[in-house]
Amino acid sequence: MKRKIWLMTWIIFLSISWLGVNNRKIEAGIIPVSDSSLSPGLSTEILPQEKKKRQFSESEPVLIKEINLDELKNPPYRISFLKFDENGSLFMLDYRQGLIYKITFSSDWKNFQHSFFGKGIGQGPGEVSQVTDFKIFNGDIYLVDGGKGAIEIYTTDGAYKTSMRTGNLVPRKLTVLKDSLVIETLVPSDHLFYLFDLSGNFKYSFGEYLEKRGKENTVYQDNELSESFSEKYFYYLPRLFGFVALYDGDKLVMVKETIDGIKKGSRNMPVVENIKGIIVRKADRKFQTVSEYSLSDKYLLIRAYDYEEKESYWDIYEAKTFDYLLSVKNEPSASYFALYGNVIAALLETEEGTKLQIYDLSRVLKEATSLIKQ
Repeated sequence: MKRKIWLMTWIIFLSISWLGVNNRKIEAGIIPVSDSSLSPGLSTEILPQEKKKRQFSESEPVLIKEINLDELKNPPYRISFLKFDENGSLFMLDYRQGLIYKITFSSDWKNFQHSFFGKGIGQGPGEVSQVTDFKIFNGDIYLVDGGKGAIEIYTTDGAYKTSMRTGNLVPRKLTVLKDSLVIETLVPSDHLFYLFDLSGNFKYSFGEYLEKRGKENTVYQDNELSESFSEKYFYYLPRLFGFVALYDGDKLVMVKETIDGIKKGSRNMPVVENIKGIIVRKADRKFQTVSEYSLSDKYLLIRAYDYEEKESYWDIYEAKTFDYLLSVKNEPSASYFALYGNVIAALLETEEGTKLQIYDLSRVLKEATSLIKQ
């Protein structure tokens, strides 16, 4: 009899403990809520990575070409963003001058030509003031200007096309799909994204916040929004949470941990401080699980950064599944990078100036390919 009473007591204790743990997880935003955009039967369960720790490649990037950008004729001053177009031309934004620089390489990547275009800093059509995102899609460059609340569009040949407004919404991030624009706004709202047609007409909003803590804290909720691939898929890439989300248009496909996962992400906390009567919202950053990214047809390369150890990692995932494959050994210390085929461009700030380095990544990617599940 005593044995039965003890057994029942133990079962009740475990049940209460399980409920308590899961309630705390829900309060912390770890167990995601269901998304109304999902098809019946799917959920927003956060999927774990099969591999539990980093595995580094045996090979490493091989330097092909180094360009000292300060030695160029009419050099850029302050660079943000680094993107390849579908033809292998490399683009970067000089945010000090409001100009776009274009570098076209020879087939062996050892010779190049450069040019620049744009209308500079300002509030007029084609001018920019505070660019918060830079995307290339089907021969067009989209500059998201959070400073003046517009999207400026150029062709990759340098011709100015148009300025697009999004009503009362101030755009912050953007991805371009086959027949629509997905826009994330500067000020948080009930949904993550707003959908517009390619002419700038609003259609509807979608996407639930997967991390509920500090929803109004834009620093804590900071993220990247990837380019689209197959013209309809894109990644929502929170910097601090330890997971990413894959969307098919307005439908959430999956939420999956990075190789560092929620455990590392949970070390970052939203913080509210009162400084001389002014409420300041920020994030206590310990580990950026997504610091920078580059997406190609097959791979998603993510840089993670450990603030305490002052160490960065280049992690390669399969693009369509977000399965972690491997990490790059002896990766360059780049502020920005961009993938194109087997080549990666890396931007470095050095004592000698700003340098653009082109690396052959083919042996590393061959190792990564061998790890993709068939």
